[in-house]
Amino acid sequence: MEDNLILYLPFDEIDGTIAYDYSASRADGILSEGAQFTKNAVRGRALDLLGGECLTSKLLPLASDFTLVFYVKSKFNSLGWLLNFSGIDNYLEKWIDVIPDTWQYFAFVKQGATFTAYSNNAEVQKVLLSANPVGFSLNDPSLFGSNVCFDEVKMYNVAKTLNEIIKLQSVSPDIEYYVDGQNFKDFGVSVKDSLGLFGMLERKDSLSIDYESYHGVYLHKKFPRYKERTVTLDCFIEALRSDFTNALFRFLSCFDRPETQRLTVEYDGKEKPLVYEVYSPSATDIQKRWTYGNELMVGEFKLKLVECEPVKRVLRHIGVTADTQATITVSTYKKLNIYWGDGTRTFNISGLNQQIAHTYSQIGTYDIIITGVIEEIEAFATNCIVVWDKLM
Repeated sequence: MEDNLILYLPFDEIDGTIAYDYSASRADGILSEGAQFTKNAVRGRALDLLGGECLTSKLLPLASDFTLVFYVKSKFNSLGWLLNFSGIDNYLEKWIDVIPDTWQYFAFVKQGATFTAYSNNAEVQKVLLSANPVGFSLNDPSLFGSNVCFDEVKMYNVAKTLNEIIKLQSVSPDIEYYVDGQNFKDFGVSVKDSLGLFGMLERKDSLSIDYESYHGVYLHKKFPRYKERTVTLDCFIEALRSDFTNALFRFLSCFDRPETQRLTVEYDGKEKPLVYEVYSPSATDIQKRWTYGNELMVGEFKLKLVECEPVKRVLRHIGVTADTQATITVSTYKKLNIYWGDGTRTFNISGLNQQIAHTYSQIGTYDIIITGVIEEIEAFATNCIVVWDKLM
């Protein structure tokens, strides 16, 4: 998690009225009055106000240093902002031209008594404030509610430099792979290709009835069930020639532990990773070896992993102190398993209004996997972020 991040609303939810806050504040936004999520976004999905609103309990720390950044798109050719101060008609206002229906990146920074505004990384305002503001608003010319779209709203309790603000817009093009929280690259291992991470799972055989007096067969397709997921990672490892065998063993031994291992794949930032509980069923052989100079050795290998329970719901718990709790209340007649993201598990949960709580002794961010017949859960509530309602 980023340092000094006190609000992060990526607006990546598919539907609903909760915009999850991925910062330690967990000040989720609540949509109302017609506001909704839209796929017309800079990344993932975005918020379309449509004259409505999204309210969060996290306030901009106007009396201290802060940075507020976001993408915004308006139907109008101008946008403005207003800093309000104590007293009557005591405010500071600024309007700039924008291109309609085009995403703009705004940043507002307060450092001491200096307030600076940026549009698409260009400074458009810098003023010395005589007092701390008591309010801030972004405005369009509409008199009947705002119809702008927002994406990637972030708030920090420090003043960021322009270079830092520019870096906030970049997303690493690399796909990062982790096993039980350790990056493959820490072992000198890179993944050049993968098979089986995405895509439709193979169905289990359904009940089939062959009526003698009818053509073909009848298949019971109302409740599809799926087979396990098989993932193949095409890897290569780089290590010192003298340490090559040990380096390879250190990596492969991560998949030779009891129970399952957590495979995490970050493909578009850290907010919505793909997560799997997997084991390695087969031997792994180095297919090629060669040496650069006299020191570096490189080997290629294929790592086969199996996810026995491929249909899941993924939650996120953010613990800012020790001994925080994740809570789940669920009603289901089909048994569920929960993998808490810290190596512990709770199995065979079923029944009406089952309340499950798990305590995390360490500070950190934990992705929780719930497996089973997710589509037949009758009621569900949690104090965690719902990262994926159903992932398969």
